[in-house]
Amino acid sequence: MDKKILLGGAAALLLVGNMYATPANAAIDLSIGGEASVSLTMNDKCSDTQQTADDMEDILDFIDTKYTDGNAAVSDTATANDVLDDINTNVTFAAGDTFSNVTFKDYNCESGVDATKEDGPELGWGKELSIGASGTLANGLSVSFSDTLDLTNTDDKHGNFSMSFGGAFGTLTVKDGAPNAVTSALVGDTSGRAVTGFNDWEGHTSSAKTAGNGGTGILYQAPSMGNMDLYVSWAPNASDNGLSSANYQDTFGVGLTFSAGDLTIGGGMQTASAEAACSSTVTVANADITAQALYDYAFDGELACGDQTATAIGATFSAGGVDLSAAWSERDTDEADLTTLSAGMSTDVGAYSLSVDWANTVKGYGLKGVEDEQTIIGATVSTALGDGVDLGLSFSTNDMSLASEEFGDGNDGDTNNYRAQAKITVSF
Repeated sequence: MDKKILLGGAAALLLVGNMYATPANAAIDLSIGGEASVSLTMNDKCSDTQQTADDMEDILDFIDTKYTDGNAAVSDTATANDVLDDINTNVTFAAGDTFSNVTFKDYNCESGVDATKEDGPELGWGKELSIGASGTLANGLSVSFSDTLDLTNTDDKHGNFSMSFGGAFGTLTVKDGAPNAVTSALVGDTSGRAVTGFNDWEGHTSSAKTAGNGGTGILYQAPSMGNMDLYVSWAPNASDNGLSSANYQDTFGVGLTFSAGDLTIGGGMQTASAEAACSSTVTVANADITAQALYDYAFDGELACGDQTATAIGATFSAGGVDLSAAWSERDTDEADLTTLSAGMSTDVGAYSLSVDWANTVKGYGLKGVEDEQTIIGATVSTALGDGVDLGLSFSTNDMSLASEEFGDGNDGDTNNYRAQAKITVSF
């Protein structure tokens, strides 16, 4: 539970040295808050060690046999016409160039670390500071500002700036990180909650966002129409530099949320037009290449490429003290598509809050039958130890199958691991 210190206009001015004392400031309230946490985490993230790099000739022979009728083995040198010619023409070599090695995923284990040396619990911490200011002016215009500074790692970018203007016309918000009408309207999506702690695969990228969802953008929320809320978003430049060099410009989104008693439905669509089309071919130099990059090149697996459309819909329903959630989202690109399904259930039992979440993400490639899939199941129990002090216990399992790892691990590219954490958070 968050507790914030509210400072009236006069007190806020005293806090900064009473440098300004205009009547306009008297309508603005300043709030300061934050939280600090300590955690104890256990996992088996190093249970699957990184596979030894292999000669590209072996990998291409494996791909050729698995996804085609099995041509003759490729040679040690190649030209553009005889590498994967029955699969795809995207990967090419300069004539006479020798095959390089293919390296495999390290499964989030530190480079060079022996998996047998993993020794149990990991003690961690976190801290953040949030500030905000809001008020309604004499002319009826409401203004608010908020920002959160994650102080756990001060090298990280602080990208939570937000300023809003509201009135009879609705609410207009300017926000860093391009506010998205789809995610603002979407309800029932528990995928972000379920994947906490498993940030080792690009499939965690939200399917409800496009690659144009970067930079500073504007979100407009129309005045509520009964039980319906309409959102419209626009991000002028994904690189936030005002230059035409940004690949994604003028990203638009629209979202709608509708409530009827205990049932709420929400979702929307966002489109992003790329200035540059996907590259149809790539020349691999005589150097190591990751298996994932090889599959992306060969089978059109690039997620941030070409024109994109993100579509999402979800629902929440409350009955008998139990909250049920479900959502579907898809990001359609010129190459790979990303689809996420999630579901969750939460309830309160006395002083305890319980939740169970499930999320499944599939990355499809341009070649039919080639895909990556990840399924995560998570459970959380939390309770208040006192005013402003919370205890949370969470456990998650992660099942991930990557097509590019099939040759390396000999187990269809599948890996499983778990994560358990106890965390105490002090909010102020």
